[in-house]
Amino acid sequence: MVGAAKVMAVVKANAYGHGAVPIAHVLSDVGVSGFCVALAKEAEELIAADISEPILHLGRISASSIDLYQYGQVRCSINSVEDINILEEYGSEKAPFIAHLKIDTGMGRLGIKMDNDCSILQKLAESKSIRVEAVYSHFSTADENDTEYRDWQLDQFRKVIKLANDILPDTNYFHIANSAGILNCPESHFNMVRPGISLYGVSPTGMPHNKLKPVMKMKAPVILVKKMKAGDSVGYNRLYIAKKNETIAILQAGYADGIPTDFSNSGGVELNGCIYPIIGKISMDLIAINFGEDTINEGDEAVVWGGDHENNQLEYISKKYSKIPYEFLTGLSSRVKRNLINE
Repeated sequence: MVGAAKVMAVVKANAYGHGAVPIAHVLSDVGVSGFCVALAKEAEELIAADISEPILHLGRISASSIDLYQYGQVRCSINSVEDINILEEYGSEKAPFIAHLKIDTGMGRLGIKMDNDCSILQKLAESKSIRVEAVYSHFSTADENDTEYRDWQLDQFRKVIKLANDILPDTNYFHIANSAGILNCPESHFNMVRPGISLYGVSPTGMPHNKLKPVMKMKAPVILVKKMKAGDSVGYNRLYIAKKNETIAILQAGYADGIPTDFSNSGGVELNGCIYPIIGKISMDLIAINFGEDTINEGDEAVVWGGDHENNQLEYISKKYSKIPYEFLTGLSSRVKRNLINE
C-alpha cells in the first residue's frame, strides 16, 4: 500500500531487467495488489509461474489473444473504440471482461482522447460484456521540476473521475501515479498507483532518492590481471595506449551483456570501495580497467552499477551519458545471470 492506495507493480520488460518471475513472487509475498505488463506474453509468463494476483495488460487488445482475458485474472486496457468492439464481439453478460479504461490526458500515446471520454463512458455503461473495474491515465512530465503540465494533467484526470463516478458508478479504482507521481505528487495517488522504476530502487527524477535503495548490482568478475608496458595498447582500435608500465584487469562482461559501448575509455567500475576507470573499447565479452598501484585479484567482482559509491549509481551514470536509467536496466541480456538475494 502507498498510503491508502493499492499497488499495481509494473514488471514489464522482464521487471526492468531484474527477472519478472522472481520479482513478481517477491512482491506477491509482500502483498502487492497486482501487476502491470506491456505484452500479452508477459502476462502469460506470470500466470505460468503461478502468480495469482490480478494482472493489468497495458497494451492493445487483439482478437488473437482474447482468451487471455476470459478468466478474469488478466484485466485488459481499453485504449480505443475498436477495443470495445472486440470485447463486445467476444464477451457475454454471464462472463464479462474486466477492463481498465485508459484516458489520454496529455501523454499522447495510448488511451482515448479526452474529447471522446463522455461518449465512451456512456457506451461502456450500456455494455453487458464489459465490466470497467478502473479508469486510468499516465503522466508525461511528473519527473520534471516544472509541475505545470503535470498539474494540468491531474486536473484533467479529476474531471474524468467525476464523469466516471456519474456514468460508471461501479468503477472501483482510479490510477495515474507512476513512480515520479508517487514520489513527487501525493495528491495523484487516489486509490491505486503503478510504481515502475522506483520498485527497483532507482529514482525517475535524475537524482538518487534517500528512500530508494538499488535492487540490482550489476557485477563482472576479474578473470585476468595483466602487466602492460609503455606503448602497449588495449582492445579494438587501440583506443587506449599505456603511457607507462602498468597493471590492468580484464573483466568478463561486455556489450553482449548490456554494457554500453559509451563506457569505452570513459566509464568506471567499483571494486573494493574504489572507482577504477574503464580503458579501451568495450568488447562483446570483455572490459579492461586500470587499477593503478592497488591490489586486485582474479576472482574479485567489480560492480558496473548499483554499488555504494555515488559515482556508481545509475542516476549519476545516466546523467553522465545523457541517457535514462531504464536503458541500462532493460538492456541487460539474457546471458547475464540473475542471482536473487533476499535480505
